[in-house]
Order: sequence, then structure tokens, then C-alpha cells
Amino acid sequence: MRFKSLFILPLALLLVGCSTSQSTTKSDASSSSARKTTTVSKKASVKQSKKAVANSKSKAAATSTSQAAKQTMSSSKQSSTAKASSSASTQSSTKATTTTNGTTRLTTLNQQLTKALGNVLLPQTDGLTSGSQQLNVRYQGSQANYTVSYSVGQTAQAFNSKAVAKETPYATVNKKTYASNQAAAQAIGHRNASDAKGLPTVDLGHQITGYLDSGAGQRYILWNEGQWSLQVHTYTTQNDLGVALAKQTVNTLESYYLPAPKSVGSIQLEAISTDGLRQVIQWQAGRVVYKVSAHDATTAIKLAASMQ
Repeated sequence: MRFKSLFILPLALLLVGCSTSQSTTKSDASSSSARKTTTVSKKASVKQSKKAVANSKSKAAATSTSQAAKQTMSSSKQSSTAKASSSASTQSSTKATTTTNGTTRLTTLNQQLTKALGNVLLPQTDGLTSGSQQLNVRYQGSQANYTVSYSVGQTAQAFNSKAVAKETPYATVNKKTYASNQAAAQAIGHRNASDAKGLPTVDLGHQITGYLDSGAGQRYILWNEGQWSLQVHTYTTQNDLGVALAKQTVNTLESYYLPAPKSVGSIQLEAISTDGLRQVIQWQAGRVVYKVSAHDATTAIKLAASMQ
């Protein structure tokens, strides 16, 4: 029995040690597993944290970029708006200046002429390319027979003032009443198209043919348009100047329409001299002849075409 007891005791101790070792091993394994789990959890948490930070930074960057883009767009729109506003202001100012410089001055003078002469035909444009603000007007005569002179001075003078009489006119408008229609027609000097038959020709453009009438060193380029007869005077030695003015006149009349004569009309132009008022347009209205004289052919056409 003692032997058995001695045998059993070590066996029991051995079993207890094994059990303790296994328990310790399991505990260590469990602890290791727990540590691994904790480590994995921590790593996952760190990764998630890093992702969260990265996402946050990305969103912040995107938000910043978006805001910057919006600010840029807003700035661009404001700049465009400012430019458009500035452009509109400039255009408005230009229009106002044009109205003030040209139409208003002439309109005011025409109103004063109408008050002085009655209901008469007057140009509605001054025919100027510059100087409309200093446009001055003086007149002589009555409703049946009058002459209106147009000039550009250093300053705008009062209507029909004595100071204007000292200025050289660049154009005049004249109305003259004759005793009969026949007398009025003869005063115009209209030429029929048949008068030029057989003369040398020159192409003036716009399907218009001019005729060359020469003699004693003088040359006239003649043509007809409707009830109007037209002629340009030059010298035979300066024929090119005459042809150039004739072509220019034909081209200008494509844009400006002269009054329709109640019988006949004539245009007489000078190509060799611009001194004085040698560019003349006349047309008949019964016993009345209207005449526009100017220093420049285009100016004369503009004035005549605007008569109302």
C-alpha cells in the first residue's frame, strides 16, 4: 500500500504539472491571440484613421478648389460685367455726342429758319464730316426767294448773327421762283440724253455710260440718270481727274437719292478746282428752282438728298 501511495503521489504531481502547463500554454496562447487581435484591431483602427484623415484632406482640398473656382468664375463674371458696362457706357456717350454735335444743332437752326421763312425745303443733314458743333447759318430773302448759307466757325454763333456773315460758307441752298415753268426749266440747263449721241464713251460703273464732249482744251463728261442730266468739267490734259469724279458721283448716287424733279434736274461738277461753291445741283418744281451749291461734290449730294 505504501508503495502504491508512493507511486500514485508522483503520478498525481505529474498530472497536476501537465494540467498546469497546458493551462499556462492555453493561457499564453489566448493572451497571444488577444495581443494579435488587439494589434490587428489597432492596425485597422490606424488604417481607418489614416483613411479618414486622407478623405478629410481630399474633401478639404476639393472644397478649397471648388471655392477657388467659384471665386475665379465670380471674379471673371464681375470683370466681364464691368467691361460690358464700360463698353455700353462708351457707346452711349458716343451716340449722345453724335446727336448733340450734329442733329441737334442743325435741327435748332432749321427751326429758326422755318420761323423766319415759313414752311420751306431745307437740308436735314449738314453734310459735314467734322465741325458740326460749330455749324452756323445765315439767310437772306423771303419764302418765295431765299438763300441760306452754311459755314463752320471757331464757335457756334447765334442764328443769322452779323459775325456769321464774315465766315466763308461751305454750302448754300437757294430757292428762286420764276414767272413760268418754262422759264424755270431753261434756268436749269438740263441736257437730253440724245444730245450726246455719237460722242466717244467711257464706262462709269453701275451700268452707266458717259460721253466725252471736247473742244478748245475743255472736256465735259456727260450722262443721264432718270430726269437728271449730269456733267463733269475738266481739261483735256486732265481727263483722268474728270473720269474719276464722274465715277465717284455715280457711285455716291447709289447710296443717296436726290429729290424727284417735277420736270427736270441737272448736276454740274468741276473736277479741276475746288475753290468756291462750284459743285451745283438744281431741280425744278413747277415755277420754282432749288439749287444746292457746295465746295465738294459729295457734300452737295448729301445736302440735296436730305432736303425736306
